[in-house]
Amino acid sequence: MESGRGPIYQDNNFVFTEFNGLKLLELVVCEIPETKEPLIVYLKVENHNFHQYFLDIGMGFWQNYNEIEKDEDDSYNYIDKTHEFDLFGKTISKIWCEPQKNNSQIIIAFEEGQRLILRTINPDIFDSDCELLVEE
Repeated sequence: MESGRGPIYQDNNFVFTEFNGLKLLELVVCEIPETKEPLIVYLKVENHNFHQYFLDIGMGFWQNYNEIEKDEDDSYNYIDKTHEFDLFGKTISKIWCEPQKNNSQIIIAFEEGQRLILRTINPDIFDSDCELLVEE
């Protein structure tokens, strides 16, 4: 088992290779109830605990704290999107963050062809609201 390492990347350009070739087991999104905007995405792959990633201040963040950190005040919804996005058991080929105009986007590519993308809705506006989507 891995230990809680905390922040791994805080940048607008990085490649996270630790999950290459591993199967996704769980995808949980922490979202704002009113807008459904994803704030934090939690990812669990085989032989690893949860990692989390998000966008803020125009950059991508990738962290390992081993578990989902739910706030005590229940201000957010934690939604399991694994089956909704049809990603259970899919094999990760690459994870990276890249600049997207005035912001960044984090992309997880799967060997089966799908791409899970966390990006800003309006990349021209610095630190705008985010969306999480799957492209075939």
